[in-house]
Amino acid sequence: MAKNVLVFGGSRHIGYHAATRFLDSGATVTFLLRNPAALDDDSIVQKYVSTNRARLVKGDALIISDVQKAWDVATASQEVDLILCTIGFSGTPSFSILKGVQINPPNLLTASLLNLLSTMPSYPENRSPKIILVSATGLHHKSRAGAPLLLRPLYSYFIQSPLADKLGAERILYHLSGRSWDPEVPEPGRDILDPGWKDIKGLPKAGMLKHSVIIRPSVLTDGECLGDREQGDCAPYRVGEGEVGGWTVSRRDVAHFIFNLVTIPSQWDKFKDKQISIAY
Repeated sequence: MAKNVLVFGGSRHIGYHAATRFLDSGATVTFLLRNPAALDDDSIVQKYVSTNRARLVKGDALIISDVQKAWDVATASQEVDLILCTIGFSGTPSFSILKGVQINPPNLLTASLLNLLSTMPSYPENRSPKIILVSATGLHHKSRAGAPLLLRPLYSYFIQSPLADKLGAERILYHLSGRSWDPEVPEPGRDILDPGWKDIKGLPKAGMLKHSVIIRPSVLTDGECLGDREQGDCAPYRVGEGEVGGWTVSRRDVAHFIFNLVTIPSQWDKFKDKQISIAY
């Protein structure tokens, strides 16, 4: 069970839905938010702000001093035992005929994750926090091969730029957790991940982060959480190592899975240190 959670990307969507589940379960959650006012009228979060179990830190994950401030707040009374990174582009993207949707900066998630991990306090190897990174399916040719045929152009053309950013974030976590990178999967480009990134000051050594899971959802929707309606052990979504195919999955169901992944020991033991996918 997570007691102290640090969330990047928690103002909405998967990060928000997962964070509120952890708050409701009794955990303390620290949010790094570019605009904390976005949650001013949120009755769920605000009831925990009043008891200091929801801590809203104003800052930008691309600014390392802001990330350090989030760590300082999150660790003021106890160690962080779960990092949840669900950062996604929230502005208005541009569009290129040749390259599809373009985000600025092109390495938003990758750079944010580097800032997050290079400012992380030192932990003994057996006490490093759990890390959950929400990525996406369709990142490269091997990933796209498992997707429905009609979705492949979406991944290979229309949203190739945001997916390249997620590939960069995955590459970081593979290295720091000691996992081998598939030689058939391309390395992220220089616009995503500088070749000297492994030498960034403060970044943990390769293999030090032994408790991480990369989650690749299929196409995300704003649908309801079907998981809350299920009885017994039969989940409404499919989860598995590698690619599971499928068209869509709701953000609320991804959050439902994240909460169960962390709070049910058998689930964490099954999926830790793996890349897994989720879809209906």
